[in-house]
Amino acid sequence: MKNKLLFPFIFLISQALYSQRVYSLDDDHTYTDSLIQIIKTTRIDSIKGITSFRLAELYRRSKKNELADEYIAVANKIAPRYPFLKDVGVYYNSTTYLSKGDMVNFGKQLSLANTKLKKYKTKESYALRAYIVRNLSILQQFQNNEKEAMRMLIEEAMPLAKKGGDYEVLSGLYKSVAIIFMNNNEREKAEEYLNSAKEYIEKAPRSSYTYKETKVEIYIIDAENLCHLENLTGAKKSLDKAYAIIKDYPKSNMNGGYYLSEGYYFYKIKQYENAFKSYDKGIANSMLFNDIYSANRLKFAKYLPLKAMNRYEDIKKMLSDLIESGSLFAVDEKRYTLELAYAFEKLGDIKNAYKYKSRYIVLSDSLNEQYSKDKITALEAKFNKVENERKIAQLEAQQERDKLIAENNKLYYGLLVALSVLLLLLVIFLWINSKNQKKIAIQHAKNYAQNLKSLKDQKEIEVMQAMIKGEEGERKRIARDLHDGIGSMLSSLKMRFMKVNSASETVDLNEIESMNTLLNNSITELRQISYNLIPESLLKLGLEHALNDLCHMLQTDEVQIDFHANNISKDIPESIQITIYRIVQELLNNALKHSKGTDILVDCNQNRSTFFITVEDNGIGFDSKNMDGFNGQGLKNLKSRVELLNGKMEIDSSAEKGTAFNIELSI
Repeated sequence: MKNKLLFPFIFLISQALYSQRVYSLDDDHTYTDSLIQIIKTTRIDSIKGITSFRLAELYRRSKKNELADEYIAVANKIAPRYPFLKDVGVYYNSTTYLSKGDMVNFGKQLSLANTKLKKYKTKESYALRAYIVRNLSILQQFQNNEKEAMRMLIEEAMPLAKKGGDYEVLSGLYKSVAIIFMNNNEREKAEEYLNSAKEYIEKAPRSSYTYKETKVEIYIIDAENLCHLENLTGAKKSLDKAYAIIKDYPKSNMNGGYYLSEGYYFYKIKQYENAFKSYDKGIANSMLFNDIYSANRLKFAKYLPLKAMNRYEDIKKMLSDLIESGSLFAVDEKRYTLELAYAFEKLGDIKNAYKYKSRYIVLSDSLNEQYSKDKITALEAKFNKVENERKIAQLEAQQERDKLIAENNKLYYGLLVALSVLLLLLVIFLWINSKNQKKIAIQHAKNYAQNLKSLKDQKEIEVMQAMIKGEEGERKRIARDLHDGIGSMLSSLKMRFMKVNSASETVDLNEIESMNTLLNNSITELRQISYNLIPESLLKLGLEHALNDLCHMLQTDEVQIDFHANNISKDIPESIQITIYRIVQELLNNALKHSKGTDILVDCNQNRSTFFITVEDNGIGFDSKNMDGFNGQGLKNLKSRVELLNGKMEIDSSAEKGTAFNIELSI
């Protein structure tokens, strides 16, 4: 029988979609506390926004919907100012529909989130999209569209997860594909994917707050599948892996699934009493969370060991109680009814056997299945001889109708052959047309690639031209500094030396002091120009120290500059460090020159291969929408350097709150 004993695992993988049950070990307190602390202490709105979204999702998993709504509201106030946050927010807000059980709008919002996130090429966006597509595939499974669910997992979700490098998400995807194969009773194929799922979950970082739940699910499902494959040694190893985690959480609602798999293992090794004990533990766990559906299915799991022990009276009572409970899915009620009819037949109660067999046919909508009709006729013969004779007459009439149908089928088959020939001709035509279209598509692809290369080359030329202009401007500035600063000082010093040389033997001490001051100022000016060219602290001590020195050096009595750094690696290539330094230097020079502010905040932090720069001032602001009309070379150089590192720059400026530059660089 298809889908036999697979029901608990369909429930496990649907945890993200079923609004009233979320399977969890309930050990998220440490993680939630750390997120709350970040939200309270960070001064960067973008970090506060994404952290609030993540905290809301965590509370939603724990069914703390009021707290989830509170942090969703915080994040939604910040998100409109940041394009990535705004697009990510579509996914996080979709969980509101999930908590209400509105699967239609939940699916629409998931599809919208996946579309909006396609323009981002970061590991985080790839991993999140993989998780979104996985949820969309589960929705397809709920609609009995397993073929589309499989396609979405293999062709869309898995490549995204591999790009994102998220082994935990990838393991979950392999597990989901395995379950689809299990639903279709392809156990060997399912085991291949479960082995991949186990391999990836062992590679995944333990720091994820869902890592333990994901690992427990995989090994529970693997144990059940190995039992079906009669690999009982392997099943025991997987059960032990799951128990090593779940034993520390006796009140977790994941225990129900574990005990169901353990009970099935005991059944396979013929330890029937131990199987009953495991099932009873699972039932108690399900009732602890008022999970009636899982409890009912755990009760039905006793059917196999009871049948093996020929305890049909117990089977009759158990199945009757389940059917009359009213808390069943249609597919479960159909199967329970069929097995109850079988139990009554074994007990010699033909009347009730016939009753429940008829009920089964109504539920399964299979009145035209000859096998079921023959079974009912046989039961009727035992139940009532007169009724049996009537049924025989009906069958004879049915046979006459079948003969007539057979004659009609000959005509239908002739038409079918003709139609098949036409279809064959159509397929040949489509095949030829497809080959031609393929050739056209290949040519279009070549043209597209050439155009793309031309655009890329043009963009590289524009960037190089901007960099050359910037370098030329820098050379002019250095020449001007040398001419106006050190040059004039040294000329003055030369004239004074000549004056002293041509004067009398008596040397004016004041003149010597003045010459000494000029010499010191020249040395200081020379050091300043040298530092602007290449800061010594950057080469010797690294980017963070150099940025700190830069902020300290530019600070004056009128302008206070605060510098904050977080997780800046010392392994960043030197060329990229110089570019980042120049970006911050340009932003500070612009703020000091134009903003007329008194406070400037510089915040730099690194998250793996992404570097974030925030420079805020409390000055007079400017019209950032009209940036393209500015003639200054500074902002052009700034944009060129950001583009050189495949970065993005956002500007928020107004007269009331000053100017904030938010830059995200790929290093």
